[in-house]
Amino acid sequence: MKELKAIVDWVNLAEDVRELSLKLGDVELFVSRNRAGGVAQGAPLAAEPSVPMKEPKPTPAAPIVVPAPAVGEQEAAHDADQLTQDEVLITAPMLGTFYASPQPGAPAFVSVGDRVQPSSVLAIVEVMKLMNNIEAGVEGTVVRVLAENESLVEYGQPLIVIRKGAS
Repeated sequence: MKELKAIVDWVNLAEDVRELSLKLGDVELFVSRNRAGGVAQGAPLAAEPSVPMKEPKPTPAAPIVVPAPAVGEQEAAHDADQLTQDEVLITAPMLGTFYASPQPGAPAFVSVGDRVQPSSVLAIVEVMKLMNNIEAGVEGTVVRVLAENESLVEYGQPLIVIRKGAS
C-alpha cells in the first residue's frame, strides 16, 4: 500500500502525467487528471462502499482570541515612541528568540551606558537554530535595552535604543 500511495503522490506532483493505469497482481490502479468527469474506456469502476458514508457535521468556528501585549511589550513600544532626534531604535530583523548574551550565564553583549561601534554585536536573534547577530549600525551609547533575554521577539519589535555619538 505504501508503494501505491507513493505512486499516487508522484502522479500528483508530476505535471506531465495526465493519466496512469497500473496493475500489480490483483490490484488495479487508475489515476486521471482529466476533468471530463468520465472514466477512460477500459478502466474498471470502483465498487460502492457497503457502508454509506455520513457527511461530517459542520463544527462552529472557534473564536479568535488576540492576546493583549504583555506589560514589558507595552513599555517597550511606549519607550520606542519617545525617541529623541539623536537616538536610533534597533528593531528585530525577524521573528525569533532574543539573546542578550552569547551563551547562558555569560555577560550581556551590551548594557545601558556601553559605547558601541557600527560593527558592535548588540544581541542575537535565533531562528530555527540559526544564530543571527544584531549589529549596532551606528556609533553611540546604549541608552535602553527594551527586550528581555530569551524572549520571543517579532519582526520590527523594538530591541535597543542607541544615542548617536554620545560619550
